[in-house]
Amino acid sequence: MAATNESLPTRDDFDAFEGYLDEICAWNNFGGLNLSDAYVKFCESPDIYQEDFMFMGSVAFSYYFPVIERYIRETRVESEDDIEIEAIWILAHCIHQQFTDPCPVSTLSLRHRVEDLVTQVRNNLSVYCNGIIEQQRIDTAWQELQDRMTRLRELHE
Repeated sequence: MAATNESLPTRDDFDAFEGYLDEICAWNNFGGLNLSDAYVKFCESPDIYQEDFMFMGSVAFSYYFPVIERYIRETRVESEDDIEIEAIWILAHCIHQQFTDPCPVSTLSLRHRVEDLVTQVRNNLSVYCNGIIEQQRIDTAWQELQDRMTRLRELHE
């Protein structure tokens, strides 16, 4: 049974391909957590948990996407060696992975929210890091995601 807005994703929602270790790891880290608890856990070690969003099944990803949104909107990097810089970069790749062809309906429904998040990051790079090289690296990752969203819009509108 797939998750709804009211119910937590099931193990099957995480493990869409039945047995992939990365999906099982995502389940072990986030399975059974509500959005508040998932956000707290993610913020404790974004460098450890960031890739879980890349590999969890689309239904689980759709449920937990607000964790990514909140993290990105609330993160303020304080130093250039901060783990949040890497998290902001890799989260673009994690989201992009969820929008590969064929794009599941559960993920496709997030398209406008992802586009808003892309705008947030690309228009506020100095919030996520001060160094121009890191800003360019982050911007490139989010530009690639923006390009993917544009292609999806063209296909589905």
